[in-house]
Amino acid sequence: GHGTTGAVQKFVSIMCRSNWLLPAFEDRASPGTDVSDGFLREDRWGSYECSLCTVRLKTEAQYRSHQGSEMHQEKLRKQRPKDAFEGTRRLCILCDPLAHHSSLLPFRELTRRYVHATTEPIFSDSIATRSGRSESNVEIEVCTLQLDASTGLLDEKDLVQRLQKIQSLKGAAALCVLCAGSNVTGLLADVSRLTSLIHQYGALACWDFAATAGHLRPNLNPPTQPDAAVDVAFFSPHKLLGGPGSVGLLVAKKRLLRNAVPAVPGGGVVFFVDPQGHSYIQNSEDREEAGTPDIVGCIRTGLVYHLHTLLPEKVFEAEVQGLHNLLERWKCNPRIEVLGQPETPRPRSPRAAIVSFMIRYGNAPGGLYLHYNYVVALLNDLFGIQARGGCACAGPYGQRLLGLDAATAKAFDEALMHSAQEVLRPGFVRVGVHFTMSTAELELLGSAVDWVARNGWRLLPAYSFCVETGEWHHRLSTPQQDREWLSASAPPVLHSSPLRELETSLKTKEQKVPEDLLAAADTALITSFKGENPIPLSSTRCPLLDADYAHLVWFALPTDAADALRAQEPTPCLATEAIFTKAAERPSESIFSISDTGKSLTIAAETAATATDAEIVPFEFGCEEGEDNFDAEAKCEKPTYAATALAPKVPKSLRSQVAGAIKEYDMIREGDRLLVGLSGGKDSLTLLHVLLELQRRSPVKFTVAAATVNPETPEFAPEPLIDYLKALGVTYHFLSKPLIEMAKCHLDPKKPSICSFCARMKRGMLYTCMRENAYNVLCLGQHLDDFAESFLMSAFRNGSLRTMKANYAVAAKDLRVCRPLVNVREKTLANFAKENRLPVIADNCPACFAAPKERHRIKIMLSQQEFEHPDLFWSLSSCMKPLMSIAQTEKTMDWWRQLMADEDDEDGAAPALTQVARPPSPIVPPGSPASGPGNDHTRLVLVAVSSAIVGGIVVALARCR
Repeated sequence: GHGTTGAVQKFVSIMCRSNWLLPAFEDRASPGTDVSDGFLREDRWGSYECSLCTVRLKTEAQYRSHQGSEMHQEKLRKQRPKDAFEGTRRLCILCDPLAHHSSLLPFRELTRRYVHATTEPIFSDSIATRSGRSESNVEIEVCTLQLDASTGLLDEKDLVQRLQKIQSLKGAAALCVLCAGSNVTGLLADVSRLTSLIHQYGALACWDFAATAGHLRPNLNPPTQPDAAVDVAFFSPHKLLGGPGSVGLLVAKKRLLRNAVPAVPGGGVVFFVDPQGHSYIQNSEDREEAGTPDIVGCIRTGLVYHLHTLLPEKVFEAEVQGLHNLLERWKCNPRIEVLGQPETPRPRSPRAAIVSFMIRYGNAPGGLYLHYNYVVALLNDLFGIQARGGCACAGPYGQRLLGLDAATAKAFDEALMHSAQEVLRPGFVRVGVHFTMSTAELELLGSAVDWVARNGWRLLPAYSFCVETGEWHHRLSTPQQDREWLSASAPPVLHSSPLRELETSLKTKEQKVPEDLLAAADTALITSFKGENPIPLSSTRCPLLDADYAHLVWFALPTDAADALRAQEPTPCLATEAIFTKAAERPSESIFSISDTGKSLTIAAETAATATDAEIVPFEFGCEEGEDNFDAEAKCEKPTYAATALAPKVPKSLRSQVAGAIKEYDMIREGDRLLVGLSGGKDSLTLLHVLLELQRRSPVKFTVAAATVNPETPEFAPEPLIDYLKALGVTYHFLSKPLIEMAKCHLDPKKPSICSFCARMKRGMLYTCMRENAYNVLCLGQHLDDFAESFLMSAFRNGSLRTMKANYAVAAKDLRVCRPLVNVREKTLANFAKENRLPVIADNCPACFAAPKERHRIKIMLSQQEFEHPDLFWSLSSCMKPLMSIAQTEKTMDWWRQLMADEDDEDGAAPALTQVARPPSPIVPPGSPASGPGNDHTRLVLVAVSSAIVGGIVVALARCR
C-alpha cells in the first residue's frame, strides 16, 4: 500500500495472524500452530541462524531440518516457562491525540474483532466492544491519550499513569501508537525520550513518521540510547522529494513478526504445497510479498530515501527560516489565527515546516471565519498557490485545536449525517514550506495569505459553494470547458479526429500569468464588480442551509459580503435576508474557539530555527562544529548513555581470556602506548573496555587511546563515537577519508576487491596516526572465530597453512600490531555488548552487500560443525598456535603473498607452514639474546625453505606412483 495507511494495515494484519503474540505475552502462553518459533534469523547475505542454538545454516530448508534435531528440541523444552499464563491476554492500545486517521482507525477496528467477553476494559474512556462470547483469548481496547495544552503534544503524565496501571495487571500489555510530528501543526515529539520511557514499563513504541520524515531524518536505533530503539515505524515515502509512485514502508523489529501465515497468502511465499496441505517460507520480509510485488515502487522507495540522506543540512535550515518568515509576516494581521500555539511557549520546542491557520471574516471580535475551502480557492485562483482545506485526516486533533468539545463534535457528526450538508464540516487551511521553494515563492506565499486575510471577504460575492460537497467556485468559472481530457493525450493518428477537434474548440485560450500577482489580485478586486463584465452584487445568492443546524454555521456567506459592499460599509457585516430553509436565529460569532493567537506567533519558527530534536536530526548524526551561524549549545543535546555502557563490569572469564593471550604472545609491555582500532562494532568496543579494565588492574603500566577511520559513506555513521569516547575519558582520533570514492579511481582492475583496498587504506591511516602521536602498539578486535575462518580459507583456497598473527611487528620495525581477543569467541563479545548496552554502530558499507563472501561460507560451515563438535574452536586454536605465534612480517619475504587473493591479506597473515610443522618455540622474554628481528628473519627463511623441500618430495612421490 501507499503511505502509512498500507504500512499500518500490514502491521495490524501481521499481528492478527500471530494472535498478538507480543514479547510481554511470550512467557504467558505457548504459541499456536500459526506462530513461528521466533528463532530463525537471516543475515544480510541470505543465510540463516538459529538464535536458540547459535547455529548458522545456509538455507531455510536446513533450518527446518535443524528444528527436528534432538539438541534443538532439548533447548526448546528448557526455555519454555513452567507456569505459563493461560488466561485472557488483555491488550491496551494507547493512541496519540495528534494521530492521523491512518494510524488510529485500523486499531479502533480491532475492538470489534477482539471483544471483551471475560474482563472489563482497563480504562473507562477506552473504546472497546463488550460481548458474551469471544473466539480469541485476546481482548483489545483503544484509548486516546490526553492532550497537554501547555506543549500542544500528548500529556506525558497521563501516558505514565496508564502504563503503570497496565503493567500492574497480570496478563495485560500496552502498545503505544504515537506521532513523531503533527501533520496539522508540525509540532515534533521527543521520539527517543518517549520511546525510552515506554520501554521502562514493558510496552512497545510504534511511531508514525508520515508527516515529519520529509523534513528531518529520524534515527530509529540511536547508538547512544539502546532503550530508545523504536519497535515499529510507519513511513510515507510518497511525501518525500521524488516520492510519488513509491510504496508505503513498514519498519519493525523482527522479534515482533511471529506470524507463520502471511497477511496476504498467495503465490511466491510458499515453502511447499501438496494436495492436502501447505507451508510458508519463514523469512518475514519475503513472506509478506505474495503475488507480484510492486518492484518499481520498491526500487523508487529505496532511491527516494537514498536521495533523502544525501541532502545537505542547509536545505532544512532554509525550511525553518521560511517558516520563520511566514509567521513573522502574519503575526501583525489579527485576522490570521495559527493553530497549535502552546499555552506555555518553549524556547526550544522543535517544529516541522507545516502551518495550519484560519482567517476571520471580521464582522466582530470573535466573529465568523472565512470558509477554509473559500480561502483555498482564492489562493489558487489569484496566486496559483496550492493549499489544503479540511481536517487534514486528523479529525479529533483538529477539533481540539478549533476548541470543539465532545458534545459539539458529536453535533457536527449528526448534522453531516442527517443534513448531508458537507459545507458545515469543521476544518482549516494548511500550507507547508519546502526547501525547493525560492525566496520569491516564499515571499509570495506570505503576502498572498496576508492579502486574503485583509481583502478576501470583499470577493465573497464573486463565489458560491456547493452545500453537498463543500466546494467553493467562482461564479463565472466553466470547469466543463477548462478541464483536461484524457483523450487529449492522443497518438498522432487521432489528432485530426472529430472528437479531438471538438475538445480543442471547447477549451479556452490560456492566459499569460501576470508578473506581479499581488497587483493582479488588487485589479481583480476592483474589476470583479465594476468594469466590462462585472458580477452584479444584487444577484448574489447562496444555497439555503438546514435551519435545524443553524447554530453550527461558523463561516460567512457571499450574501453577507454583498450586503456590506452595497452599503459601502468599511467593515464586514451579516446579511439580513433568509439563508435557512425556515426561520432560525443565526449566530454572529463562530462556534470555533481557537486559543489565543496574539501571543508570540513566532514561537514555532524561532524555536525550530534554533532547535533540533535529540534523535530527529537534520541529515547528519550529531552536530558539526565550525559551521557558520552555528550555536553548538543551542542545537546539540548531550547524548545519554546507560550506566553499564560507561562502566561495564567485565566478567572474570573474559578478562582472563584476554590477559592470558596478552601474556602468552607478549602483546603489552611496560610503557607501551596502545591505539585501539575502533570501528564501533561489538568486537572493538568490547576490546576497548577490556583493555581499560586491565589497565586499572595490571602492574604493567601502559596507556590506551582509540582511533576510528570514517570512510565518508552515508551508510556508515561513526560520529556518535566522538561523544562516547569523550564520556569515557579516552583519547580519541577521528580519521576521515572518502575511501569508496578513492577506490573508484585507484582500484586495480585485476584485483577488484573493494574490501582489500579499503582495509589497506584504513591500516595506512592508522599507522600514520600512530607515528604522528607516538603510539607503538595497534590493537585490533579480531577474535578466535576470525582466526579460524582465515585459517580454513587459506587451507581450502590456497593450499597453505596461514592465518592472522596474534602479535607482530610491521615491516618498518617501529610499530607492532596485536589482537588481544585471539582466545575469545564472537558470541562472547556479542553477549557482552548486548548485556552492557554498548553504543554499537551498525556497519552498512555498500561494498559488503554483494554475494556471500568466502569468509561467510566458512563461518556457516564452522557453525554447523560446532553443533556436532562443541570443542571445535578450541581444537582449532591449539592447531593454529604455531601460526599465530610468528612475531614478524616482511613483505620482501612473502613470496606466497603474490599467489594469494585472500581478502584478509592486508593484515600480515602468518606465512605457510608444512603440515608437519614443528611445535612453537617457547616464548622468550623481551630483551633476551634469543629474541629479535634477526632470529625471526632466520626462522622464517628456514620455514620457507623446508616448506619448499617437503612440497617437492611430495610431488616426486606422487609422480613415482
